[in-house]
Amino acid sequence: MRTCLALLFLVPFGSGARAWGDREVESQQPPAVAGGGTTTTVDYYGDLMTQRQGDTVLYLIDHVIFHHNGTYIQCDSAKRYDDYRIECFGNVLINKDSTYIYGDRASYDGHTDLASVHSPLLKLVNGEATMWVFNHMDFNTRTNIGTYDEGAVIFLRDNRMESDRGIFNGDSSTVTFVGHVALRNDNYKIRTDSVRYDLNSEVVTFLSKAYIWDKDRDFLTSDQGNYVRGTETYHFTRAAYAMTPDQEFWADTMDYESVMRRVVMRRNIQILDTAQRAIGLGDFGFYNDSLKNGMLTDAPAVILYETEEGRSDVAEPDSVLAPADSVRIESEGSAGDSIPMISTGVAQDSELLPDSVFARADTILFESYPPGRSKPRPVAPGGDSAALAPADSLSGGGIVADSAALASALGVPGVDSVARGVDSLAMVEAVDSMRVDSVRIDPAPAPKKDSLERIVRGRHNVKLWRSDVQGVADSLTAYTVDSMASFFGRPLIWSASSQLAADRIDLYSRNGELDYAEFIGSPFLTQQVEEADTLFNQASGRLLQAWFRENEMQRTIMTGNVRNNYYMGDEGLPPDKFAVISCASLTIDFEDQEPIHMNWGGKTDWTIYPIDKIPAGTQQRLPGFSWEPERKPRDRYDITRRSVRPSVRRTAEGYALPVFPIEERFEKAYKSLVEGRTWRDRMELLDESRVEKLHGNELLY
Repeated sequence: MRTCLALLFLVPFGSGARAWGDREVESQQPPAVAGGGTTTTVDYYGDLMTQRQGDTVLYLIDHVIFHHNGTYIQCDSAKRYDDYRIECFGNVLINKDSTYIYGDRASYDGHTDLASVHSPLLKLVNGEATMWVFNHMDFNTRTNIGTYDEGAVIFLRDNRMESDRGIFNGDSSTVTFVGHVALRNDNYKIRTDSVRYDLNSEVVTFLSKAYIWDKDRDFLTSDQGNYVRGTETYHFTRAAYAMTPDQEFWADTMDYESVMRRVVMRRNIQILDTAQRAIGLGDFGFYNDSLKNGMLTDAPAVILYETEEGRSDVAEPDSVLAPADSVRIESEGSAGDSIPMISTGVAQDSELLPDSVFARADTILFESYPPGRSKPRPVAPGGDSAALAPADSLSGGGIVADSAALASALGVPGVDSVARGVDSLAMVEAVDSMRVDSVRIDPAPAPKKDSLERIVRGRHNVKLWRSDVQGVADSLTAYTVDSMASFFGRPLIWSASSQLAADRIDLYSRNGELDYAEFIGSPFLTQQVEEADTLFNQASGRLLQAWFRENEMQRTIMTGNVRNNYYMGDEGLPPDKFAVISCASLTIDFEDQEPIHMNWGGKTDWTIYPIDKIPAGTQQRLPGFSWEPERKPRDRYDITRRSVRPSVRRTAEGYALPVFPIEERFEKAYKSLVEGRTWRDRMELLDESRVEKLHGNELLY
């Protein structure tokens, strides 16, 4: 029957038909192609081949196969118009290397090396990947590149990918998706408009801004970069941003290891933690969420910021405003798909207030430990933790024995009470905040409770600035277990006109506010005298303790071979007396940063001179005198000049997850075509018997 049908097909051509054994056309010179090269004719074979009289079209039937540029095209029947142009019908299969394309019909032009394949659903198989293309695909047999523009979906193990338009490269086994692009697997969901996917390595290369939802619901975005499935790592190379339930990260470039949430950042880094009210800045850093440790370096800084929402003493939102040059944080709440990466404008919902703390070091390290592992519990002065009580528990008796005669001689007034409590330098809290716990800027939530204990270390050239307190040191170690921070390397702290120095300074916080400080090892207190810029009140000893309240020093106690030089005079006038004092202890109470009550304890030696009759050779400056205002940070820009980005959490949380309408369209079309029996899902390989006949020129007549 099959032979009879073939004969009927040949009848209309009558005696004009001739055997195709005569290959005269193949002796023609091949035409030139673009680039100065040449192309060969298209090889062909069919069990039955004939043509009409006077017609150059060759008709091929059964076991039809063509070969060009290392590519095979097989089909049920075909028309060969000349040496380079053919048209194929029925069960079309195109194969080059590991690429197979299945369609209903195809046309091929050897001049352009382009095959145009058509079918309601085309199927392309490359290795384990299967691509379904709607309606048609163009495939270049020389470059092994196929293109589509009516939608396609790819299935590769647990990967699902779709796009409006795309380019398939068989040599590199990659697909470039364009237009509506959506990808998903067990690890992520991605939405973008231009991406390249490697079918072998499962590497996703982002060619434009991509929005990514990682498997743990972390959100990431970048203008360029890639994702490596083998290591589950994102490598972002432009405008990178990552948001976890606890953190927000920005950087020019970022490596984000999804499994451990390990982030390595380079250039223009910012880490934002609104729950802890902390910002980390630098040009290189990393954070490992599984170990809860990290580092910032290359001009790093930490900002412990206060906002209107965070102040319990502010009745109205606008009652306290930051200075015009203060750093501000904005909340970005607009809709759309743009994420602002830098903002220096006026804050709308939150502002950094003047009592925000800015700190820097050459390198900032932070580590985390299980409860009880970060350090031994601190022992307060005297061996009892109760010794860290507020200052008023120390008034009267003990080392604060009053020297009424000396006070009377010096003309220092007394006070009825001594202040207690303190406000915050909060360097301790600063560094703890680098583990960004929750990030909403308006309003900021209550900080999450964390059972881990953290240590933060600032290495070399430590500086801190707040509007009321400034400091420098060589290094810093802060512990969250007892809210303690230790400064090393002969640190200095300035408060108003006072400068305090020691070999080591320990600061203790209570309820997030600075409560108590110890100046250990040759402490030296220096205060510039009003109305006399070159004169200084001074005190030195072996240990200096200080208590604070409402951002101001309230009491200091110097003990151990205390020496005190002190100038006196009427208010508003230059001093007219100079006192030289030695004693066992010195207690000074302050009000508005000025001493108002002084007590000298133990055996006291003192001498008072009129300012104009100080004996020659009398040293007005104690050994170890230090006054270094040039080292004092003047403003927050002495700490860092970096801009502060606004939180974009609210915007990022509003982004729509990727949708897969092309996949839904494919599933409906596939079901309809299969049930309608007008189309079948094919998976046959290249017919090797046809290949043998093609290359053996086995013709049936």
